[in-house]
Amino acid sequence: MWVNKLILSILISQVLALSLCAQDFTTQMKEAYLATDKNYDIDCRYAFNKKFKLITPSSETIKGFDFIQRNFLLEDGTRTVNMSFTLREINNKFEYTILFDDKFISQNRLAKREFYISPVRDLEFSKEFETSQIVCGVNFAYAYPHSLNDGHYHISVHPHKIYDWQSLLKKQIESYLSNINYQSLILLETGNYRGNLVNISAFLKGDDYQLPQVFYASELDQVSTATPIIVSPAGHNRYDVKAQTELNITFSGGNHNYCIWNNTREILESFMRSNSSAKVTVYYDTKSIVAQTRGIEGFKFNFPQSDINRSNLLVNLFANKKNTLTYHSNYHRYFKGIFFKEFLGMFKTVKLTYQAVDYSSSDIIQGQGERELEINLIYL
Repeated sequence: MWVNKLILSILISQVLALSLCAQDFTTQMKEAYLATDKNYDIDCRYAFNKKFKLITPSSETIKGFDFIQRNFLLEDGTRTVNMSFTLREINNKFEYTILFDDKFISQNRLAKREFYISPVRDLEFSKEFETSQIVCGVNFAYAYPHSLNDGHYHISVHPHKIYDWQSLLKKQIESYLSNINYQSLILLETGNYRGNLVNISAFLKGDDYQLPQVFYASELDQVSTATPIIVSPAGHNRYDVKAQTELNITFSGGNHNYCIWNNTREILESFMRSNSSAKVTVYYDTKSIVAQTRGIEGFKFNFPQSDINRSNLLVNLFANKKNTLTYHSNYHRYFKGIFFKEFLGMFKTVKLTYQAVDYSSSDIIQGQGERELEINLIYL
């Protein structure tokens, strides 16, 4: 009798432990949403790099009573100059001033939270540093860049019930999360442009603000409190690639033809806007990823609705060989063609390998820079 009671006690303890884990992860997610809502920073980048150009933050964003300000370093391969961005409230309007090399100015009224900067008044400097291609953002309620160093990462993109509506991913994702060979990240969904809800004037005056609460449920419960949780609207969170030798990313979650595609771009964009020459390999675990009927509009990353209704697990969707060839060719074509055209000044060559069952290709993309890079997109 006492043995049965002991077994029952152990089972009850295990159930309670699982319940507490689930509650803890739910709490962690809610805390991540609330903490991200309080973030703010200024960020600048080049939209297109015809020649080598790099913008690197040299300070954190600081806040005063009526302004926020951040410093950057601007490099063109031959010299480095300072770049200072200040946003100030003047007569109930917001005006930004960007000062290059302590003497050249771009200045205008803030109309959007992300924008191409106004023309720099010195034409020679403007041409040298291609300032017409600089995009800056005044960011609120947006996750700060996450550093990616050499090693193996697992990124679970939006492991939410709304995407995994057939409950296909929990076991696989938690297996990755518990694997010590990976550094895992969990990305949470939220609405695009959430930061536009923040009143900048009230923020500068020090008023507290509460954005409407947002929450996407997840079935995960076996999650370490040490696992970073990042709020990532549609997969658009930022990275800071610091790897120098080899960076490996394995994706799980959903959706492959939208949020995971966006997150792949965010990683590769950060890599292209860096000095890193690391070998980058992205793995898509088809047994741990789901997709939706339609992907990014215009690129035809789509699956038949009838296939999705049976199973939206990527490995099952790829069983439709007729659709798979079109899907892979479109996915591959984007990265081979459109993507690298934005960064021609940042590499000499990119060896791009795209490898999946029944579809593979290896390409050499020519650039106008100096780095010789290798990027692999591999389907498991």
